[in-house]
Amino acid sequence: MASVGLDFTNITPDNGAVRELSRLVFLEVLQADRIGTLLDIHRNVYNGDKLGLIGEFGLLGKAGAGCSPEYGNDAINTAEKVWDIKDWEIAEQLCYKDVENTLVKYTLESGTNIGDLTANDYLDEVIVPRLELAMMKMYIRLAFFGDKNATNVSGGGIIKNGVDTSYFTLINGIFKQLYAGVTAGTTKRVTIAANSEATIADQINAINSQAADVLDDMIAAASPRLRQASDQVIYVTQSFATGLESQLLKTYYGSELQWQSLFAGIRETTYRGIRIRVVPMFDEIIQSYEGNGTAYNQPHRAIYTTERNLALGVNGTDEFAELDIFFDRTTRLNHIYATDKMGAMVIDESMAVIAY
Repeated sequence: MASVGLDFTNITPDNGAVRELSRLVFLEVLQADRIGTLLDIHRNVYNGDKLGLIGEFGLLGKAGAGCSPEYGNDAINTAEKVWDIKDWEIAEQLCYKDVENTLVKYTLESGTNIGDLTANDYLDEVIVPRLELAMMKMYIRLAFFGDKNATNVSGGGIIKNGVDTSYFTLINGIFKQLYAGVTAGTTKRVTIAANSEATIADQINAINSQAADVLDDMIAAASPRLRQASDQVIYVTQSFATGLESQLLKTYYGSELQWQSLFAGIRETTYRGIRIRVVPMFDEIIQSYEGNGTAYNQPHRAIYTTERNLALGVNGTDEFAELDIFFDRTTRLNHIYATDKMGAMVIDESMAVIAY
């Protein structure tokens, strides 16, 4: 039977190759362990829950009348949006027979308990940490790239042929919502010409002379409310950030951006006084799943908004569901299960400018 776990075809347990799990070195992967850096997390959210939005007073202040002033009844404008929350689950299983002839054999119990891996180093130190990382990436993928109507390229969509589109169709994510905002006229858009190049190489080369101009256009297009926000930020793909650095070095005679590392993979700098936050995971998802084989689908993207405007709704009290790991003494299988509900929301489409 098929089990969750390592692909042991390239790891041999004999001839002195590898005998201890502690000697395995994790390959570098893009980290997603601080999702709150990208999304404002709302807990205890259920499908259909309403999020009330409070705006500002309108015009106030007229010429003073002295005694017996005329009192107004001005009201603060309000609005509401509805959460679209859907169930997700992760269900994996593992049988000891599938790893009995691999290096994991050195960690197995003997006798009757050989099948129970719940307290085994392989499960604890290798599988569970990687599953937790994959779960964090799932949140990022769905929250930003979710599309209920996602289809493969062969069907007229943008998802690479051969990729299971059900990994994208749970909810409509941030990008889908912002695209809808552009269509509705509530979200401003700046075009990145480099995305229209016919090949991946041309897409990559073209952004090197366009990124700074795109940022300037995004800032110019932003509403006065966005320009005044204390938590304004521009999220960009790594490819866009690389193009920005290249353009600044070439055009502005060696000017360099001063980057601060927030955590593995995600860095931040400032441009014209506005924080620029680069998210390599966007590139990983686009390059892995969106494209026709010749060119990527919109590889360079940027979102100018506020930190609290992009929201993730979860049903639980914690940010992420815990993994339930147990051994079934009847089937002798080890099970790993997690489930929760999630949704994404652009709270105010007018407080965003998107470039693609």
